[in-house]
This record gives sequence, C-alpha cells and structure tokens, in this order.
Amino acid sequence: MVYYTETNYWDHDTLRTSHGKGRDDYFEVLRRMGFQCIRIPTVRTGSPHFALERITQERKLSRAWIRCTEHLGKGDTLIIHSPNSEKFMQFGSVIRRIRKRGCKIIVILFELETFFWVDYDRFGRIKRAAARHIESILFRTADVIIAHNDKMKTRLESIGVDGDKVVSVGVMDYLRDDPLDEESCRKRITRSGPVVLASNLAPHKSVFAYHLPDCLRIDLYGPDYNGPVNDMVQYRGVYNPVELMDVMEGSFGLVWDSTSADTCDGPFGEYMLFNNPHKIALYLASGMPVIVWDRSAMADFVEEEKCGIMVSRLSEIPDKTAGITDEDYERMRSNAMRVGADMRKGSHIKAAVQRAVELSENR
Repeated sequence: MVYYTETNYWDHDTLRTSHGKGRDDYFEVLRRMGFQCIRIPTVRTGSPHFALERITQERKLSRAWIRCTEHLGKGDTLIIHSPNSEKFMQFGSVIRRIRKRGCKIIVILFELETFFWVDYDRFGRIKRAAARHIESILFRTADVIIAHNDKMKTRLESIGVDGDKVVSVGVMDYLRDDPLDEESCRKRITRSGPVVLASNLAPHKSVFAYHLPDCLRIDLYGPDYNGPVNDMVQYRGVYNPVELMDVMEGSFGLVWDSTSADTCDGPFGEYMLFNNPHKIALYLASGMPVIVWDRSAMADFVEEEKCGIMVSRLSEIPDKTAGITDEDYERMRSNAMRVGADMRKGSHIKAAVQRAVELSENR
C-alpha cells in the first residue's frame, strides 16, 4: 500500500496567496492517484521561541507522527514532504524508525533548505542548522527523492546524495478543475499589455519590486505592497490563487526574485538557480507567456517549450518585447496554453511520483 502524509500550517485556511497551493496541489494529485492519506494533526503552541514551549511542541509532534504511522511496515511505501509545515528536530529520526520496519520512503522536496535559508530573526542560524540536520537524515534514509529539476538534482549530488535515487519533476503544476475561458484569455493576455508580477510584495521579500527600472510598464498582484503607483507601475490588489488566473491582464508573467533589478541576487535570487518557482506555473496555467532570468533553472524549460523569453536584467524587457512580432507572440501564447493545460491537470507531479514509486519498488 502506498501512503502519503499531509501536514498544513496552522493558518492554512486564512491564506490569500499561493503560499499553500503548491502543497495542496501535491496532496490532491496523490489523492487522485489512489494513495492513502495520513493526515498529521496540526500542533501549535503559544511561543515556540521559549525552551519549555519548544520542548512541549517537539513532544506533541513526535507523538503525533509515531501514532499516525505505527501501522506501516514491510510492503508499504510512505511519501512524505520536506520541510514539514511544523518543523521538529526528531522528524528525521521518526522517519528513520519507519524505514527500519521495512517501509519504503519517498521524500518530496518542497524546498531544499540545505542550500536556501533566510534569517528573519535571531534564531535563524539555529533553525538553519536544525533544518540541515533533518534533511541530511532524510537524504540518507529515503529510497527515492523527488527534486524540483535536474539542477537541484546536481546540487544534491554535490553533497553526496546518490543521483540514481533522485527523480526530477521538471516544473511546478497548478491545479484547476474548471476549464479556462479561452475567449477571456485572448482579451486579457495580449502583446500590448503590461508585464505582470504576481508575488508576495512585502518589502523584505520582493525587494526588487521597489527598484523597478523606469522603462518597465508593470502591473503588480499580491499582498503587502506599499511602493509607488504611477503611469508605469499599477497595483491590482490581492486575489486567491485560482481567482487570480481569471483576472490577470498583461503580456508576460515575470518570474524574478532578487534584491536588484539588474540580476537575481541575494538568497531568493540564488535559489532560482535550481528552484521551480510556483509563479511560473501560475502564469503558464493561466495561458500567459513568461519572462525568466536567463541563468535560472527555468530558463531551459522556457527555451525548450518556446513559451516565453529570457533576460539578464529587467531593463532589457522593453527592447526584447518590442522586437517580438505578433506571430512570435501568438506562438508563445499558444505554447503557454499547451503547457498550462498539463499543469492544470497535475501531469508533471503525477509522472514524477509514478517514476518514484516504480524506482522505490526496485531498490
């Protein structure tokens, strides 16, 4: 029997961004594949920065995992995700105990924290050390690891992970049950429209959004924007992840994460070298061509599928888009619709999980 664990953030139901949609889409694809869900109860304590509260939370989480997985053994396969919504130091040890009972373990990497971390508070270094420790155990314990793409696979190999047990998804999916209104898409997604950025627009997250080149006409969607609005920059508000697909108006969706408009730098920018940003799936699943950093992991995908353009800096966008003919743009838009149709069905996740299950059975 193949099982999968589902854990959620305590505030999951209140989120108005795509923060949780990527996780939810994975869970939904696994459910549709006929696998058995093991839902781990959400545990929230008052103040996990205090030692006593932290210890209490650790015990609750460990007990919850042990109780929910105690029936697993030889002949079973457990698909887990990393990181969990609620991190705890004993997570790796709990998974190792399950593996010792003969259960196969498949780890889906939602994030690769060994190479990506942002220190938001004074406990950042401790948290990163804990995350790296947990991931190191998972990498050794897992029968199969599902990574974002081949560049992430290469990163894993650089720290000693056996590449033969790593499966790449290739690109994110973006599930949607209702069909897109293609007539509406043709009206909203046009070559003459502005560039679109849909993101968490808080100043600490999207620093570059507050330093955009004057030549770039762009519409912003997402929470916490407090920057300037003028003839070139328009703020369009916040929508839930599925509603956003039906309201975005523009020419290209921008996939960029940086402290700068000149290149993708800083921890978020460097992560794009081997990450599958969820926003690329949002744009393509909506039928909108994309603009990506030419050194990002997604550049190869966009080039292969002919569904967008690559730039090294944001100031290049006006000249690059001006050089695109109506026929060129229509081909990119058509390719975006084609790729997006697979994303809306969860095809990439399903194919990667099927490969992972088959591989685990032979290990």
